[in-house]
Amino acid sequence: MAHCRHILLFICLLSCMQGTVCATSYLSLFTFQFSPFNLSVARQTLVMADSMRVNEGRLYDDSLALAEAYTTFGRWRLVYPNDYARACYYYGYLLRQHGDQVAAMQAFIAGTHAPYIQRVVPLPWFNDYHILGRIYTNMGVMCHLADDFELGYAMYEHSAIVFQKSSDTTAYYYALNAMALELAEQKLPDETFALLNSIKQECADTGVLTKLWETKAILYYNLGQYDSTIYSSQELYSRGYQAATGYVKEAQAYWHLERYDSALYYAKLVVDHPYASAQDKYHVLYIRISHDSINSTQEVQALSAERADLKNQLIEPLLRQLSVAVELLQQDINSKRPFLNIFLFVFVIGIIGAITWLTRARTKRYTLHEQKKHQQLVRENAVIHQRNESIKQQYMIHRENLLKEIEHNSEVLRNAPDWKDKLHWKDYKDFCETADRYFHLLPSKLKAMYNLDEKEIRLCILVLLGSFGNKQLAKNLNYSESGIGTFKYRVSQKFNIQSKNLRDFLLELAVSGTSTSSAN
Repeated sequence: MAHCRHILLFICLLSCMQGTVCATSYLSLFTFQFSPFNLSVARQTLVMADSMRVNEGRLYDDSLALAEAYTTFGRWRLVYPNDYARACYYYGYLLRQHGDQVAAMQAFIAGTHAPYIQRVVPLPWFNDYHILGRIYTNMGVMCHLADDFELGYAMYEHSAIVFQKSSDTTAYYYALNAMALELAEQKLPDETFALLNSIKQECADTGVLTKLWETKAILYYNLGQYDSTIYSSQELYSRGYQAATGYVKEAQAYWHLERYDSALYYAKLVVDHPYASAQDKYHVLYIRISHDSINSTQEVQALSAERADLKNQLIEPLLRQLSVAVELLQQDINSKRPFLNIFLFVFVIGIIGAITWLTRARTKRYTLHEQKKHQQLVRENAVIHQRNESIKQQYMIHRENLLKEIEHNSEVLRNAPDWKDKLHWKDYKDFCETADRYFHLLPSKLKAMYNLDEKEIRLCILVLLGSFGNKQLAKNLNYSESGIGTFKYRVSQKFNIQSKNLRDFLLELAVSGTSTSSAN
């Protein structure tokens, strides 16, 4: 449990925002190790209550045990919402049976708070919708008894929704019939019959279909259709219905039709009915008091006193309590709406803010990443550029040194006393190797790259040595002086240069060949 405390704290804060629970009540969630309440005993109480309701059809009547379970699970409502809702239901129903309608409504309201947070923050461990439906049903009954039929319709509608979630189809259709009853009390025949017809078409449960006649009897009576009231009541009891409501409406209908003997007969059935409520007896006692068969003044006074006692001792206190209880329910509903709206507004704003923050953070991270990447590329490019510049500078220095060395060797060769003898070589390759250490790759390069023949290669070597005019070139190459110019032009065309740039081109080619040789 210890690792769940932060999650519970977060849920508590959300619950406090919507006003459904008191913040201080949740502080005990973090001091549960010091709690004096025994959860196992409280849960055992609820198990016994469930067993009695299901198997024996009666309520667990140990009010002290239920009160302790209600208080215990109230401190653990977020951890055990199912058990808390059950404790609220059993304790609230017991309070209703004991006549404390206000405390019962408070327990029922608290029971709806257990899953209320589900509307905005679903709790996967709350699934006891059947108990929640019973809570809403009891609240609807209390609203009906207080003559607040609109609020009663809303409570029965809630119960229908949760019964549908629990897949309890019978309870669902009973809740729909109760909604129709609230519409009948408001004298809305079209809406009432539409709902009743829908139930009749969809439901096959005989109990639900029998109950429809009670709703029809009440609707017909409220509309002043007394013959239809009597017919609906008779249909109701012909199907084995045991409640006194139908007899009340039938007695009242006969009274309005001035069939006083029949009215008195059904009034006596209500008074003698074992399940008749104080309200039922109160509504038919005036029939007995007003009937011609009662001639004794003493008997009339006794019945009048009985009717007054019912009103003063039972009905009026009950109605006052119900009025307060329904007002508490209405206040709770009104308080939920603004808090829920505020929470939803804050929740939506928080989601938008979180998305905006995440988007900005992601964009910022992406921008920083791109900036770092760009800066890294700039640094790498700067290093490469610096390296290239260094290589270029070294190459230029090396090139200048090579050119100087070639020029120097050429000058030495020209100034040698036997240089003219060396010009009459038989093998120009040998001459290139002895003339200059950088010339030995030039003949093969000229032949491979430009497909020059031997005479053209000799011309290129003599031009490269420098200080040779056309006359000397013609003599050494066995050309006429006029033909040597044409010969130089033809060789220059192979190099795609002009004749005057022939020596510069050959120098670059010699240097290039030398650097390539050095690299290899």
